[in-house]
Amino acid sequence: MAVFFTCIILIGSGITVFALLLMLAEKRRLHDYRTDLKEKKDDLIKVIEDAEELISEMNRFSDYVVTQIEEKNNSLAQTISEADLRIELLSSPQMFERPVSQSATFYDEAAISRILEEEKLAPIEAAASSEAYQAPVRKGKVLTFDLKRREIMNLAKKGLDSTEIAKLLNCGKGEIELIARMGR
Repeated sequence: MAVFFTCIILIGSGITVFALLLMLAEKRRLHDYRTDLKEKKDDLIKVIEDAEELISEMNRFSDYVVTQIEEKNNSLAQTISEADLRIELLSSPQMFERPVSQSATFYDEAAISRILEEEKLAPIEAAASSEAYQAPVRKGKVLTFDLKRREIMNLAKKGLDSTEIAKLLNCGKGEIELIARMGR
C-alpha cells in the first residue's frame, strides 16, 4: 500500500506542477489592461490639448473677424455720414445759387464729335498685330449713353468679353452685358 500512496502523491504533485505551469502560461497570455488604460489616458490628454489649441485659434480668428467687421462698419458709417452731408449740401438753396465750376465736364456738340474722331484715329493696326486689344483708356471721362453703347458694341465686336470692357470703360459688368444684349 505504501507504493499506492507514493504513486498518488507523485501524481498529485505532477498535477499541481502542471497546473502551476498552465497558470504561468495563462498569465503571460493575458493582456495587461493597465498599459492600455495608460495609453488611452495619454491619447485623451493629447486630444484635450489639441482641442484647447483649436479653441484658442478660433478665438483669435473670431477676434480678427470682429475687428474687420468693426472697421468696415466704421468705414460704412463714415461714408453714410459723408453722403448725408452731401445730400444736405445739394438740397440747400445755396447750391442753386453758386456758379458752375470749371471742373464739371459738359459734353456739347464739339466735344462729342472730338471723342468720335479719337475713336476713329485709334491704332487699329496695333490691335490687329497684338493678341490683346488695348483700347484707349477712358477712365474719368463721362460718356453719354449713346456713345457708351457704341463703344461697348465696338469692343464686343472686336472680341473682348464683358469683364475687359467693364475695366476699360470703368463701368459695371452687368451694364455692359445688358447693353451688349440690347445691341444684338
